[in-house]
Amino acid sequence: MRYIVLVPILFLSACYVDPYTHAPTPEPTDWYQAGWDDAMSGQPVRSNLVISHMHNDENVDRQEWLKGYAEGQQRICDPKFLLILGQSGKSFPGSCESLPDVAERRAQWEKGSNEEFQRSFLR
Repeated sequence: MRYIVLVPILFLSACYVDPYTHAPTPEPTDWYQAGWDDAMSGQPVRSNLVISHMHNDENVDRQEWLKGYAEGQQRICDPKFLLILGQSGKSFPGSCESLPDVAERRAQWEKGSNEEFQRSFLR
């Protein structure tokens, strides 16, 4: 008998929707982080049109994006990091292509890539 009373209560409580629940509001884009992420993922410098489309935000803060991109580029294009990328079989990041000393950085990446190739070949 108790179960007969509980069933309608459970059924009605499961259908309750709070009328004061609001749709989530999107947070503003962190343009510094967006630039950092693009550089660290090896992406080349992008236009404002592409950036705004990717983040669904027309108000691109180009200066903040470029600051983040430069910091990420500095990190991923570090010669020691490029050596590790080459050793792990990763491709040369496109974000390093715009640097003035790209030939030296590519040589460091190739050194790591060749080391890994020789190691895997000799196994």
